[in-house]
Formats: sequence, structure tokens, C-alpha cells
Amino acid sequence: MIDKTLDNIKETVAAAPTLSAEKRVELLALIAQLRAEITKLSETHRESALKIVDITHASTRHAIREDKDRQQLDSSLEDLFGLVKGFETSHPGLVSTINSFCNALADIGI
Repeated sequence: MIDKTLDNIKETVAAAPTLSAEKRVELLALIAQLRAEITKLSETHRESALKIVDITHASTRHAIREDKDRQQLDSSLEDLFGLVKGFETSHPGLVSTINSFCNALADIGI
């Protein structure tokens, strides 16, 4: 389930007509990093890993829509930040990757 959702995120980014080539490359690289970090997290916190990838997918869809709802995007990014905050000590790479991914999504269309 986690891998399938991560694949869906990757496909969503790869096919997004609203993304510049530069932003697409950035997001795809971050998705690769996220996959590695989520794999580690899922070994001990599977439910949290599932929630993180689900909200990451929702956030990605909100960010790349042509008719963005900024409140929905901001809300989903806040949810994502909240989920990973508790892993700052045990999984700092995950937190760093999610922060970078969220910042990249937030920058789309600004």
C-alpha cells in the first residue's frame, strides 16, 4: 500500500501539466528520498508511514491543480508537518525530506 501510494505521487508529479521542468525534477528527487525514509519508518511505525504518504499524496494533488484552493493546500501541508513533527529525533531524515517537499509544494504557483 505504501509503495503504491508513493508510485501514485510520482505519477501525479510526472504527469502534472502545471509544473515547470525544474520543479518536476525537484519533486521527483524528493519523492525518491521520501521513499527511502518512509521505508525505514514503516519498519517500526507502519500506520504513521501510511498516514504520511496519504497526506503527501493529497497535498501533491492540491498543489498541482490548476484551480488551486490555497486553504486546502495549506491545511494539508499543516497536517503533514504535524504528523512528522514527532519523528524529529528518531527519523530526522524523514522530517527534513517532508519539510523540503512541503516547501516545494507551497512554492508552486507563487
